[in-house]
Amino acid sequence: MFASLRLHTQQLRQDYRDLAPPDVVVYPHPPGPVEAARMIQRSHPALIKNFSPLTSQGIERDWTDPDTYNSICSGEVTIALTDDGLADSVRVDEDGLGMFVKPLEEKMPMSTFQTRLVNETSTQDPVLYLQSQDGNLLRPSPNTDSDQLSPFRPYFLPDITWMEEAIGAGAEAVNLWIGNSRARTSLHHDPYENIYHVLSGEKTFLLAAPIEGLWLDQQFYPPATLHRTSNGITPVLDPEPSHDVPWVASSRLPQGVKTMEVTVHEGETLYLPNRWWHAVSQTEGRLGITVAVNYWYPAEIRPERYAFERLARRVARLGGMRGVIPPPEDKEENKYTNESESEEWDSEIFSEDEWSPGGYR
Repeated sequence: MFASLRLHTQQLRQDYRDLAPPDVVVYPHPPGPVEAARMIQRSHPALIKNFSPLTSQGIERDWTDPDTYNSICSGEVTIALTDDGLADSVRVDEDGLGMFVKPLEEKMPMSTFQTRLVNETSTQDPVLYLQSQDGNLLRPSPNTDSDQLSPFRPYFLPDITWMEEAIGAGAEAVNLWIGNSRARTSLHHDPYENIYHVLSGEKTFLLAAPIEGLWLDQQFYPPATLHRTSNGITPVLDPEPSHDVPWVASSRLPQGVKTMEVTVHEGETLYLPNRWWHAVSQTEGRLGITVAVNYWYPAEIRPERYAFERLARRVARLGGMRGVIPPPEDKEENKYTNESESEEWDSEIFSEDEWSPGGYR
């Protein structure tokens, strides 16, 4: 039975690859509402050129210049601090405990933040990243961080017309991201349709389709948060009650996972479909900062995809793939009827000899 499930799961992935575009689709101009609806239906990443989410006021500003941000916002902003540039990632402590680690957050004036970004001289300095998310620039129900960044609102469109009309709903959150090349994003996926526009520098996305996620080793980890201690910035487990977080620990992908890589240059926009896996690195613009703005739109729950995705996860787990998270309604118990055979398949798929930094391209 295990061998049969193994073959069916592998064939499922191959069936997808046979029809999916091999690379990111390129739109030389922004799509209209009908083409945007088709783009969303295809659920494949697309690079969109000659589009800007800036208002007429925003187009007049130089977003590669730190002074632009200082002149617009004179107050304090919430900044994520890490020692390794990964704001949300898995770490293993000296006792072998894996933790999902969130960044230390501190407030500082925008001018101080920009100065530290541009003038960093030591890799021992904490890595700074404005990445508070959850609508830090704009959302229907503003939060504290969106109040901090409210001076930027006149410079950005509150919605993208062709996405709003294609989906039938406005953006649930608009986020501003400011950092430098030391900040990175670990492999993860989001439950939103994402329109991601680069204002300064470059962003490089390593992408994998949702179905490739069956071959990633995703596990549950207790949450922790970075704190300042006598040993520097170190993770401390969150107090109870807390909930374990599913995450992929390794930055190295199994060799069989097929990925795409796209670099989004200044002035370009990426459409990233919901549930696509992505890890992001970045390069500074001409004056030392990397800046982007993104719009998160609600993703339609399609009944057939919902059912198919859960079926695929159940079949994979029955076949021995322990790195597949069970559907929430399933009991988290060992479903294997043949422990030795499931272990054999695990070693076949996740052997260290078969790992590579970039995966299969």
